[in-house]
Amino acid sequence: MNLLIIDDEPIQHLIYDKMLDIYVPNASSHTMHSYDGANALEFLKRNSENAKALPDMIFLDINMASLSGFDFLERFKKLSQKLIKHIEIYVISSSIDPDDINRSKAYTFVKDYIIKPVTQIAIKNIFSNNGQFPNNMALLKHYGQ
Repeated sequence: MNLLIIDDEPIQHLIYDKMLDIYVPNASSHTMHSYDGANALEFLKRNSENAKALPDMIFLDINMASLSGFDFLERFKKLSQKLIKHIEIYVISSSIDPDDINRSKAYTFVKDYIIKPVTQIAIKNIFSNNGQFPNNMALLKHYGQ
């Protein structure tokens, strides 16, 4: 299972990596990072027919400077029909606004809305429901740095 983390805060990437290492063996070799939603969308478009390169799951921040998470979700909605596989998105945000939560969950590909700071329990629950990264895959890339 491959994961794409989209967040414009570098410290959040570090936090995710450290937490993932606890619950997911070899997580760093299956995690892609993007600091910009537009770059992430471009990566998804370029690899729309390459199932091995596409993530199985995306952690998406809502409040980003260049392209908001909601803008990403709207563009992803159109793009997802062209992707060779289904990708689940977990929206991860500091917003506790019920409108943001409901707006996020209106997208069928959004699996859950998680409020920051992300806890170890939240990470554990995500991966206990979705399985773990297989040990035979290796994909580590940083996009949009």
